[in-house]
Amino acid sequence: MKIIILHGLYMHGMVMQPLSRKLRSYGYRTKVLTYNSVAINQHRLFSMIDNALSPTMPNILVGHSLGGLVIKQYLQSRHPSTTKISHVVTIGSPLRGASIVTRLQELGMGTLLGNSPHFGLSEHHDEWSYPQKLGSIAGTLPIGARALLLMDRRLPSDGTVTVDETKIRGMTDHIETPKSHTSLIYSTFVPDQIHHFIENDVFQH
Repeated sequence: MKIIILHGLYMHGMVMQPLSRKLRSYGYRTKVLTYNSVAINQHRLFSMIDNALSPTMPNILVGHSLGGLVIKQYLQSRHPSTTKISHVVTIGSPLRGASIVTRLQELGMGTLLGNSPHFGLSEHHDEWSYPQKLGSIAGTLPIGARALLLMDRRLPSDGTVTVDETKIRGMTDHIETPKSHTSLIYSTFVPDQIHHFIENDVFQH
């Protein structure tokens, strides 16, 4: 099986290499993609995903934060079969958009986000209607800008995205871990759970 990995906002593919290496230790082939997260060229990025997919084995798409939303839009655009792409795993992805993005826009800081809100970061109503199995991993260590910008420490979050924002109707499974938004991608818990989800269609609760 081959796993294609997409990073989140303001990041580069390099940050996903530790996750990629751990997944390779399980026997997967992996490919980390890098894209400009504040000036997303949909045609170029979706073509990169097309070219990264293996034509001879099932593929799995894994995305951190914005990367998970890009995957959702890719599925909407391409409608791949489950033979081609069997599973999707999102890591700290606000699958119905992020309230912190709304707050940044209210504060007049929306330009910092570039065109990323058009790729699912803006709050919206949605459900998972794709045939691929979706597993969503959420962090619960609230270290990040959220506390400063929204002053809502009572809502469980990873410091950037709330746990509730990582849930979407129609998903296959959801699991939480005491990590912050960025530390999620360096956690050994995450690749272990990705492997378990691919093998069993559920996380190891």
